Amino acid sequence: MAKILNFSEESMDLCAQALQASNLVAFPTETVYGLGANALDEKALEKIFFAKGRPKSDPLIVHISELFQAESLTEMTSFQRQCFDILGKKFWPGPLTLIVKASKNIPKLITAGGDSIAIRIPSGKIALSLLKKVNFPIAAPSANRFGHVSPTKASHVLDDLGNYPDLFIINQIEECDIGIESTVVKISENNEISILRPGAISSLQLNNELKENNINIKVNLIKREVKIINDEQEISTPLDSPGQLLTHYSPNIESFIIKNKELKINKNIPLFSKKLLSKSVLIDFNSKNLKLKELSLCYLDLSVSGDSKEASKNLFHFLRKAEMVEKAEFILLPDLNYENNENLSAIFDRVYRAASGKFIQIN
Repeated sequence: MAKILNFSEESMDLCAQALQASNLVAFPTETVYGLGANALDEKALEKIFFAKGRPKSDPLIVHISELFQAESLTEMTSFQRQCFDILGKKFWPGPLTLIVKASKNIPKLITAGGDSIAIRIPSGKIALSLLKKVNFPIAAPSANRFGHVSPTKASHVLDDLGNYPDLFIINQIEECDIGIESTVVKISENNEISILRPGAISSLQLNNELKENNINIKVNLIKREVKIINDEQEISTPLDSPGQLLTHYSPNIESFIIKNKELKINKNIPLFSKKLLSKSVLIDFNSKNLKLKELSLCYLDLSVSGDSKEASKNLFHFLRKAEMVEKAEFILLPDLNYENNENLSAIFDRVYRAASGKFIQIN
């Protein structure tokens, strides 16, 4: 059975010893909880995929504590190195993951069989402390069942992975500061830079930093990928980045996005009877669907004031809370796609995948 440990010097020593012995440790970062293993230990990496039920076509993000540690993990072109150093020095420690060419000695479980590696330096105190204690890179996807809502509390990890033997979960009193996963940026060998997964670091911030350092290449924000996977068959082509599947961050209850009525109504979008609101948890943003509150089984607002940081921190917590509401059969989510705000777009990326891209119109 998994065991929750309160943060202390003694518990950190126990967790470091567990990682050194090829075991798993779940720890908080500033984004979400990660399920960590020695990134250079194939035996340990296998345990991540087994514990999560994660397909091996989905690559892992490698966490380090110092920029120079990337040297032995990568074989970058001069362009990749230049951009990697510029962005790393500016945004690390922090919620940014950089993808570059991997060193040949990196286990293929890390790269999903490809030739690229995803690296970041987290800013959370516990994560950095653990990385410095073990002095090796830690691979750490989110510490949940594959495809389920990402965890932002130790109890969330316990709910999903509590039956996994010899798993230590480091307890952090507060929820993770940011609440959604890092921005993932690929720096290609052909001198292109693309955001594969949006997050707290925006394309505007990235472009400004590159421009200030005389790199006049615009960062491309890749449109939402739709890749489908089922339980029995893995994707034949490895993914470049985690979090690119259509069904991801998903609650155990069927979920839909309420189509924003300010936009043109699409006749192909199904109607959802108001009578079903009595069986629905309504998750709102900025009180946009407040008029439906009294009809719904439970009403939660990601941010009454419309604050994107508050909404980001609340999203996964609210999705997990909604699963636990008695008699709930549906979760209804806000349409943030129309907002001209890249931080809200990152939140909507998770909303879209939580609902498997399904929209409804309230009738």
